[in-house]
Amino acid sequence: MKCVVKFGSNLLVGKDGRIDEVFIEKIAYEVSKAMDEGHEIFIVSSGAKAGGYGILKSKGVKLSEKQALCAIGQIELMKIYSEKFKKFGKVVSQLLLTREDFSNRKRFINIMNTVNSLKHFGVVPIINENDTVATEEIKVGDNDTLSAYLSIGLKADILVLFSVVDGVLDQEGNVINEFDEEKNIANLGRTNWGSGGISTKIKAAKMASEAGITAIITNGKKMNLTNILNGKIEGTIFKPSKKPNAKKAWIGFVARPKGKIHIDDGAKEAILNGKSLLPVGVISCEGKFSRDDTVEIINKEEIVAMATVNISSYTIKKIINKKLKGYGEICHADKIMILAK
Repeated sequence: MKCVVKFGSNLLVGKDGRIDEVFIEKIAYEVSKAMDEGHEIFIVSSGAKAGGYGILKSKGVKLSEKQALCAIGQIELMKIYSEKFKKFGKVVSQLLLTREDFSNRKRFINIMNTVNSLKHFGVVPIINENDTVATEEIKVGDNDTLSAYLSIGLKADILVLFSVVDGVLDQEGNVINEFDEEKNIANLGRTNWGSGGISTKIKAAKMASEAGITAIITNGKKMNLTNILNGKIEGTIFKPSKKPNAKKAWIGFVARPKGKIHIDDGAKEAILNGKSLLPVGVISCEGKFSRDDTVEIINKEEIVAMATVNISSYTIKKIINKKLKGYGEICHADKIMILAK
């Protein structure tokens, strides 16, 4: 089974603000055991900024200061991971990624080639966002989302989001065993070190389930990875979509849009009914994009869908201005990920 596991900073950092080496040894034990049983495990790990704080005793204020903390802390974090996994006969590797590594297909293929080589050597991949260089334009934003992107790209079987709570809680504080959009969810907010919260975990889990991946939010302090992989799950499970489409999930959640196509009400209705986008329904387009680029499809300021285009922005503008005729689908239905409710 191919599994992505994500650990947030609040699991990895002790009360003193330093990295919790005892917990990382627990991770090393659980992951090594699962690998020895034949599972492929990919770790998404936060903790770099907290690791820097543990050394400098400063959280940083400016972006450059926070990035400096990450640069210092990432070395400390990986040193601890390396030491702990070595106890169980495993070698670790580090991959630092940004949003562009997923949005750019060629770059992502290169990353997957590296990952496959690591698998061949029996090495444990440990992935984090490259916080030392990530700016607003290229950052993923949080490791919950990064783990969902990775799960979709790897075509994983399961995504496990380990948290400091037992799962998604309802308003009475009870764990919701199977996620249901209709249930009222307790808002736990963000924790001390984390960049997200329960909302980012839910969003990430839904992304993965849309692509046909089982996703779980559970308590990392009670971690038993082998039990989870054998179907003994404690926490909240997000069952995979009955009609999974990894390609559409990639378009809708991972690819970065290069432009916008504004459509009329008729085109919106057609898209929501599973039809392709035809030139007749297009009002205007923004940005400069080429064939096979991803765009937002918008109706009256609502993002209806994300889609891969068959026609460049230059050609679409000519069609709209009636300078060109005879063109077919602007976006085929198979490459449209509906986002509107």
